[in-house]
Amino acid sequence: MTVSLARHSGFCFGVRRAIQLALDAAQGGQEIFTLGELIHNPQYVQQMADLGIKVVPSAADIHDSIVVIRSHGITKSELQQLTDNGNTIIDATCPYVSRTHDLVREAVTSGIQVLILGDPKHPEVIGMHSYGDQDTLVVAPGDEIPKLRDNRLCVISQTTQTIENLNDLVSKLLPDLLELRVFNTICLATSQRQQASACLAKNSDLMVVIGGRHSSNTRMLARLCAQYTETIHVETEAELKAEDFMGRQNIGLAAGASTPEETIVSVYNKIKKINGEPDAVTRISEIPLFKEESC
Repeated sequence: MTVSLARHSGFCFGVRRAIQLALDAAQGGQEIFTLGELIHNPQYVQQMADLGIKVVPSAADIHDSIVVIRSHGITKSELQQLTDNGNTIIDATCPYVSRTHDLVREAVTSGIQVLILGDPKHPEVIGMHSYGDQDTLVVAPGDEIPKLRDNRLCVISQTTQTIENLNDLVSKLLPDLLELRVFNTICLATSQRQQASACLAKNSDLMVVIGGRHSSNTRMLARLCAQYTETIHVETEAELKAEDFMGRQNIGLAAGASTPEETIVSVYNKIKKINGEPDAVTRISEIPLFKEESC
């Protein structure tokens, strides 16, 4: 059995930055709060809670404290409330997400209706939508396009969407519009991760996608890989069973942008142990990377 890891797996730049900002803030010994989970990985969120970095669900509950804004960003009104409540704010919003806020605001200011492609329940999309106006709409991939205000439109995407979903939406909109502005706001790390994972899936008997079940980009990876081969989505190595690997020859691993390296290492070691190979790795750099040249 061979086990290979897709390139660009694990923490992306935005997640690393958010975690580092929170950890740096916690060095002062004060209790640190995040409005919502800093990243969508329950195991890592618990580790941070043990270091004094606590999750609070509502901006109204935080007063005169140090607050780290999560990588997904927050709404315009939540930011205002945190400020009004006398908090010290450390903005760890991913720069790719911050750019979508600016684009939504600019389009609305120039009088163009905005349509956001993404999951309407995801905190990133909720934050994006808050910078729009009463005519700003959200559509999930594959859903029916809502009624538009006129024949001018600006399309902005959730950063973890696939380029295929964006292309599909644009192709449906274009014939009925006089003016269509499209911003490809899918982040580079997401695109690289999706391409590498799909390439590996095409050459694997089984894909194991590692990451939080509430992580949008991890779920997207699992759906993408499932188009090419059997795929299982796990949060930790404890979910792996020996029968998952019966008769498998080529196993592929991929991990979402909020998956810690130690979790990837643990999953790899568990698979090797199931296969009767006692040697374990201690760093992600020791896991064989899939050669994408074969795609």
